[in-house]
Amino acid sequence: MRFCLLLASLLCSTCVGWAAEPALKVAGALWCPYNCAADPQAKRPGFMLEILDAALAQQGRKMRYQEYPWRRAIVATRNLQTDLIAGTLKSDAPDFVFGQQAFGVSRSCFVTRADSQWHYHSVADLTRLRLAVNNDQTFGEPVDSHVRSARNRSYIFLGGGSDYLHKHLEALARGQIDLTLEDEYVLNDWFKQSGRSAEFRFAGCLHSGPVYVSVSPQHPQAKALVRMLDRGVRALRESGELARILAKYGIRDWQN
Repeated sequence: MRFCLLLASLLCSTCVGWAAEPALKVAGALWCPYNCAADPQAKRPGFMLEILDAALAQQGRKMRYQEYPWRRAIVATRNLQTDLIAGTLKSDAPDFVFGQQAFGVSRSCFVTRADSQWHYHSVADLTRLRLAVNNDQTFGEPVDSHVRSARNRSYIFLGGGSDYLHKHLEALARGQIDLTLEDEYVLNDWFKQSGRSAEFRFAGCLHSGPVYVSVSPQHPQAKALVRMLDRGVRALRESGELARILAKYGIRDWQN
């Protein structure tokens, strides 16, 4: 009997050691093809979410994703309501903890109607043009200052919500605005899904920058989490799984 109790105790101790760690809570905003669907079983969850899910699986962890408006996602992560946030540029939350491995590269591009000859060279080219942007996004200087300047208020249209890009491009097609500014992958995905690329043209892009899955500096395991993500992404790249995920979305590895 004592032997059975001892064996049961040992087995229970082993079970505790083997117990699965809780799923990591991940915040993000709708930004397809990076983050497309809150359901990880969806046909197109988004390449960033697929990479994150696979990178965590490499380390024996699972994730639970929740979609927010972008600024709320940052606040939720900062306040430790969630462990990770998917889709951060360093300019979005400079104090957050970032790993070495990016989960994508973002380049913001201006789009006009197809019949326009306008092209972006410098911020001066935006003078007196009606520009629509997402209120939650940053684009770097000097464009951010132009967008936020009170002097330009009557020319800047700030959108939000899950359908902001559709609204901006519809307004552009109707001539209600002159141009919009959005991530190149996001624009191309909208054109592909809508079949309306012939109505618009790219008219110059800003510099590109890496996009990360990051962690609040207040998180007690912040550095350990980003190291875990770095290991996972490296393993996916070495195995070829990263390239396979990206190919589903028509995207190439940014390190190649």
